[in-house]
Amino acid sequence: MSTVSGIDRFIFTVATGRCGQSSLRDIIEAHVPGCYPAFEEPSIHTVLPRPFESYERRFRRQFIETHELLGRGKVLKAFEIGNDTFIDRTAAKRLRRIQREMATRESAIYFDISKFFARGLHVGFLKAVGKHALVNLVRDPVCNMRSFLNRDKTFALDNNRPDASSNILRLACADMTASDFYLWAWCELNLRFEAMCQSDKVTHAVEIRTERLQDAGYMNAAFDALSLVHSPVVSQPPSNTNRERGLNATVVGADDIRTFEKFLDRVPTVLRSRIAYLQDYNPWAFHQLDPAAAA
Repeated sequence: MSTVSGIDRFIFTVATGRCGQSSLRDIIEAHVPGCYPAFEEPSIHTVLPRPFESYERRFRRQFIETHELLGRGKVLKAFEIGNDTFIDRTAAKRLRRIQREMATRESAIYFDISKFFARGLHVGFLKAVGKHALVNLVRDPVCNMRSFLNRDKTFALDNNRPDASSNILRLACADMTASDFYLWAWCELNLRFEAMCQSDKVTHAVEIRTERLQDAGYMNAAFDALSLVHSPVVSQPPSNTNRERGLNATVVGADDIRTFEKFLDRVPTVLRSRIAYLQDYNPWAFHQLDPAAAA
């Protein structure tokens, strides 16, 4: 039971981004009554027409639905330097917003679906909410890397530096490529999930693999493992894909896999062994590519 008034349960998602958060939100909305799946909140709902909309958006992200409430900006820096006081204060503001939002809904379960949660806000959230459940929404690391590269995103906007002392996987980043940065984030987020699961406040911890979000039986089992009351899941197509945005589809090639294997050599064996996804993962077999033929 949650210690936050008016909310019975909190479920938090650990996610790299580009790993099916929008699709998971759609599945929950369709099949889990009494649950509010909050997708990268607080979102911005502009009211001004173009061309003023972009100015309104910037203003609101700066002063109202701020980068910090989302989990960016000063939160990333605070996590890097261990400034828990700032993170606790920001998480408390977010919780007050969440309580107000939930009060307007017939929902008792708050399901946070955001890549920003585990980037720093988790430090404050998990102190404040008491018992909670965790979901590791994890995509094949090579696909995840390639999808980010296709989006041409700015890594530093959503991530702290890999060499920060607050990280579990600390790597020098002077010689890192764009691919390496996203592969580091994939490993780091999986390690943070594993570390969060050690808390006695965690009531349920479930891994959901992106490639199986359209597998109805798999998703039924995942919701059961979270003790969620739900209707039988019906498969539906993925949402918010690169192709939908007019970008290149996420197609993995042999060079992508070699980049992954080269990066993995930098990850200490003791840390690699703590990432559940990697224990039975063969990228060549997963992507149906022959390393000999691709050489």
